[in-house]
Amino acid sequence: MNFLLTKLNDTFRDKKAYFFIVLIMFCLGISFGLYTVKYMGASDRNDLMNYFSSFSNSIANEPVNYGNLLFEVIKKNILLIVPIFILGLTFFGAPIILILDLLKGFSLGYTFSFMVTTFEGKGIGLALVSVIPQNLIYIPCFIALSVISLSMSTEKFKGKFFKRGKNKNSFLDGILNKLIIIIILFLIGMLIETYLSPSLIKFVTKRFYS
Repeated sequence: MNFLLTKLNDTFRDKKAYFFIVLIMFCLGISFGLYTVKYMGASDRNDLMNYFSSFSNSIANEPVNYGNLLFEVIKKNILLIVPIFILGLTFFGAPIILILDLLKGFSLGYTFSFMVTTFEGKGIGLALVSVIPQNLIYIPCFIALSVISLSMSTEKFKGKFFKRGKNKNSFLDGILNKLIIIIILFLIGMLIETYLSPSLIKFVTKRFYS
């Protein structure tokens, strides 16, 4: 694990500017998500509250289909990971990668804020167990992947318009190893989201929301 963390740390250190840009966009997305929930209309809030209540009751009383859940978790992450990587292979991908960072942050901020505020603070337990465990792994990996793809796309852009594509870039050396590490960590996060989070959600739901 120390080896994996060292590699990811090298990724951040080599491209600090990209790291801060990605982090800023991600944090802006979280902020937008938080404020969207804060200023949500009463009717929309009630609709989501009813949906959330029925979801809580169903997850508390029905067994978890881990096979289907794992499939959905894998699909959800592939639909995020693959586009970011593919965009990194293009000279025009950098702005779109940053938009995806913004949307990812928005989704996280919106989900967490809604769970916390909908039940006047009582939802914080559910928010913690449903959002935090897997995202402790997902978020660093997502940021690292965005930094790598942003760097790749920027180099493509420089090569196309400024004739700098042939310059040696040590950051891109060993790119496959970096991606393998990120994928391994993503897989660990997927296993946590599939097999640990549902048990935590079921416990908290039965304890506080049934």
